[in-house]
Formats: sequence, C-alpha cells, structure tokens
Amino acid sequence: MRRLLIIILVLCVIAPSAFADRERVFTVGVRAYNGVQLSYQRWTPTLKYLDSKQDRYSFNLMPVFGFEQMRKLVENKEIDFVITQPAEAVQLKEKFNANIFLTLINQYEGKALPYFSAVVFTKAENQSISRLEDMKGKTLAAIDPEGFGAYWMGLSEIRDVGLKEFDDFEVVFTGTQDRVVDYVLDGKADAGTVRSGILERMAKSGRVNLKDIRVLHPVHDDLPQLHSTKLYPEWAFSAREGIDPAIVAEIQHILISIPPDHKVLNESRYAGWVKPVSYTSVYELMKRLKVGLYAHKPLIDFKSLPFYFKVLLPLAVVWLLILAYVIYSIYKK
Repeated sequence: MRRLLIIILVLCVIAPSAFADRERVFTVGVRAYNGVQLSYQRWTPTLKYLDSKQDRYSFNLMPVFGFEQMRKLVENKEIDFVITQPAEAVQLKEKFNANIFLTLINQYEGKALPYFSAVVFTKAENQSISRLEDMKGKTLAAIDPEGFGAYWMGLSEIRDVGLKEFDDFEVVFTGTQDRVVDYVLDGKADAGTVRSGILERMAKSGRVNLKDIRVLHPVHDDLPQLHSTKLYPEWAFSAREGIDPAIVAEIQHILISIPPDHKVLNESRYAGWVKPVSYTSVYELMKRLKVGLYAHKPLIDFKSLPFYFKVLLPLAVVWLLILAYVIYSIYKK
C-alpha cells in the first residue's frame, strides 16, 4: 500500500511537468448532451491523441451544458475550440466568426458516414400513435429547445405533416437524450425524439429493449440505424476567432490522418474526421423552422439590456402611464 501511494505521488508530480514546456494550453468546449461523464469518456482520448502527436500545445476538455453558456465562452474567448452539434457550430460561425475545420465521421455497423439523423418514436404498446399525424393532442419529449438532433430534426418532420408545437401538441424538455427515452417508456410523454444511435446504444447496454419501441415515420437509406428524418452533417470541430490558422491546420492534419486501426477511434467510438462537409441543410432547417439564426427577435431584447436599463425601463413605463393618466384627467375636466 505504501509503495502504491509513493507511485501515485510521483505520477502527480511528473504528470503536470510533462507539458510544462509547451507553449500553450488550449481549452476545448464540448457539447455535453448526455452528461459530463460521457463527455469525458468519449473526448478525452481524442485530446490525448492531439497531445501525443505534437509537442507545442496541450488540450483541456470542458464539457458545456447550456447553449447560452457556450456562446458566452466563445464570445469571451474563454474556450479556444468547440466540438458540438451542427446547428450550434454554424451559429457560432455566423455570430462569432468561429471556423468549422473538421466534420466527425461516425461508425454505423461497418459503415462510416459524416451524416446522422434523428428518430421519432413511441412506446410499442401505445396504439394511439402510428403516424406523425397522430401527435395531435399528444406530448413529445425532447432534449432542449435548442437541441438539433434531439429536437429540431424530428420537429421538422412533424411540422411537415401540418402540426405545430404547443398549438397542436405539447413538448416537454428532459435535459438529456437518455431521459427522453425514459420519459416515453415510463409514460411521461407519448412520443420522443433523439439522435440516431441513441436507442441502439441504450439497447446494447441493456437499458432498453428495442421491442418496446416503435419508430414513427421510419426512413430506409444508407444509415443502418433506426431513424425518421433525412440525413444531416455530423458534429463539427471549430476554432474560435483569433486562433492561429497554422495551429488549426496542424490539428486538422493530425485528426484527418488518424490510422483506421488506431485505438483512439475505438475508445472514442467514431471512425475519424474529414474536412468540413457542407452545412447548408442545417441553415435550411433553421430557416424553415424559424429557429436559431432565423428565430424571431423581439423589438427589445430585455434579457440583453444592461442591468440599469432593466430597472429604469419599467420605472419609465410606470411614470409614462401616470403622466398619461394625469393628462387624460385634466383634459376630461
């Protein structure tokens, strides 16, 4: 036991010094769509691989939950790179000049594709829903109002059959995709939508039985997973504005060149990276749904006002109402 403690102490001293001579530590923000633990499990091997393939920089992982939090981190330059879903990536590109320089390739039963889909599903025994049109008067579970693979993609298909969220059906947001599945199977929602592959992963781990699930609007194409929507480009690796293009190019080359049999691919559960594919379909979906870059903006965005305006504006409105009442009273006399 004493020997083990000595080894641990030595490692604690050596580990930080291993990168002490490196020029810079870069922080990589990762969309934590299913919790911090899974984010570390999936993306730590990739960042360690980047550390091992050059000796100038090291990389720290920062799981990020909130969409607003991610925007603030990029805007304030508190993170240097971002690995996230495509809708968030293109919004960071348009709002803060982030540079999308890689697209993820995922492995699907022997097929490697830089595209993915979403699945809309219900409980197999739920006989009240057999088509997307049957969602009228029902409740849909999704991850977040800004979720792409676990909300907007499925929502687009439901909109296409003439139903509108919160008018024709309710939506409940669960925070993670695993909870979306749990909500449906536990009867807390009539249907749910998650990105392709979530159901298969949960079935493989024994958390769900696919026989208990029925897919709505099933699509059959090159993607060998349960899904209900067209294919959209996979997650993006982006650099915030101001990162040296030479560093970005070096990272791009390292990740594109990962050997197909390298253990990092198995540890991270993906097939590799490619130069960015077209994200046009992501723009088109947001425009069609009027979300993200195309969301309706109020005349005055109260949340973005400075604190003193948030106090003074209501007071000004009250004083104007009082003044109007006094003038009206005098005029009436």
